[in-house]
Amino acid sequence: MGTGPTLHVLLALAAVVVSGRVVGRLLAAARQPPVIGEVLSGILLGPSLLGRAAPGAEAFLFPGSVKPALGLIAQLGVVLYLFLVGLEFDPGILRQRTMSLVVTAQASIAVPFALGCGVATLLYASFAPAGVNRFVFALFMGVAMSITAFPVLARILTDRGLTKTPLGTTALACAAVNDAMAWVLLAAVVGVTRAMPSGGVPGEFVIAFAIGAAIPSRSALARAMAGWPSAIVTIVLLPAFFALTGLRTQVELVSSLSGWMTCLTIILVATAGKLGGAALAGRLSGMSWRLAAQLGALMNTRGLMELIALGVGLDAGIISPALFTMMVVMAIVTTAMTSPLLDALGALSTSRRPARR
Repeated sequence: MGTGPTLHVLLALAAVVVSGRVVGRLLAAARQPPVIGEVLSGILLGPSLLGRAAPGAEAFLFPGSVKPALGLIAQLGVVLYLFLVGLEFDPGILRQRTMSLVVTAQASIAVPFALGCGVATLLYASFAPAGVNRFVFALFMGVAMSITAFPVLARILTDRGLTKTPLGTTALACAAVNDAMAWVLLAAVVGVTRAMPSGGVPGEFVIAFAIGAAIPSRSALARAMAGWPSAIVTIVLLPAFFALTGLRTQVELVSSLSGWMTCLTIILVATAGKLGGAALAGRLSGMSWRLAAQLGALMNTRGLMELIALGVGLDAGIISPALFTMMVVMAIVTTAMTSPLLDALGALSTSRRPARR
């Protein structure tokens, strides 16, 4: 690659990084995690906004010659990111939890998985690419509905000082189980399609996560990776992934009323399955309704992990670009719901306390 193309790649990457930081700062006032701003900035720089308002600017920033390089950067960023997620995965959390938490974690996967498979039967005729097996399509939708973004959830808990509370430890334990199972299931589903040799990209993702999880979270390597290497991955490399996600997200494909009604249905089903499933399981395991609802709100966080899975499904030809866009919207909405829901539930509990005399 010559100097010119290299500089162009750096220019595109710089535009994505700066845009993500700016939008993230604006949304921070609404207590939204940085990933929301980064994802939205990627969409704003793609065909959904910049491509419509200034197609020449989009073509200049992201020409065809730049996209392969951004793809490689995005691939590297995601693999390293999942390695870092694995480093944060502490099996000790699971050993300290009771069997009731294992049941809650499984329910928070099983319920949205079942609902996702069910809604897939309604979407198959209109949104499955030609030649995709109905069973594989349903399995992928089930997995996509089941994902919880462990890193985003952990960041929300840290920002609110809830990491070591009963709610925090329960949510982290459930999300850790979700993460591990989701990547294994995703690799299996894509492997069934035979669209990628040896499972392809999902296999690399699972391996990266597994290697990170095998390293003790308090080891010298884990502490070293939590410094500047982690910053490089999250600030420099991952924005390339958000840029590619934005370039693939075509809101005009969902411009009709029926399209947006379908998108709303997906959001409602995803929320009912994840939030409702985790909350109900938590309540049945002995939690108060408020604590169980807070757990459900946290488990409904999807963020980056969902976007990675959706990109895999699109690359493997399991879902169409229109359904990809709807699922990206669902991931953004469900993640953005988390903080407001926690605030509302917290306010509800405070309002019921007797006033001090």
